Amino acid sequence: MNEQEHRFVVEYLVDLNASAAATRAGYGGKRYRWRVQRLLRRHDIAAAIAKAEADRAESRRVTADRVLAEFARIAFADMRSFVEWGPNRFELRDWKLLSDWEGGAVARIEPPGNGKPASIRLHDKHSALEVLARHTGLLGPNRITRPTDYRQAGRDARAVLVERLDRLARKNDPQAS
Repeated sequence: MNEQEHRFVVEYLVDLNASAAATRAGYGGKRYRWRVQRLLRRHDIAAAIAKAEADRAESRRVTADRVLAEFARIAFADMRSFVEWGPNRFELRDWKLLSDWEGGAVARIEPPGNGKPASIRLHDKHSALEVLARHTGLLGPNRITRPTDYRQAGRDARAVLVERLDRLARKNDPQAS
């Protein structure tokens, strides 16, 4: 890989825009688009980009598990971990008593002042729960549903089973239609 190609790789990693990276690396001319596509298809350049992206992800430790852990930390945060309250008082706990897990759920802390008491705001618990529910299949198109009680619907369970088996047989046998 020559210097210009190396510069293309570096520039590509800035915004993942091949055309802009090629321009910044000094490529141009009549066959500009063809050159950009050719650069991206070359094995050595593709490998250099993949290695740099993997190094970047490793250095930032961005993984799916870590993202899910962050959502879980927000979703399962309990306000009792952050404040102490009683009938006539409300007091933030000392931040040194919070674990890393609990600290990740805090969105904002406002110190007392100008006649206002101290306040704490956690990240949006509802949104985090929704993301986790979708990830686990509790919401969305692949939602897990409860079985229907056919006795309440006034249908015989055997008749329902025969219908389903018949439907499956027709679906799996293309000549049955």
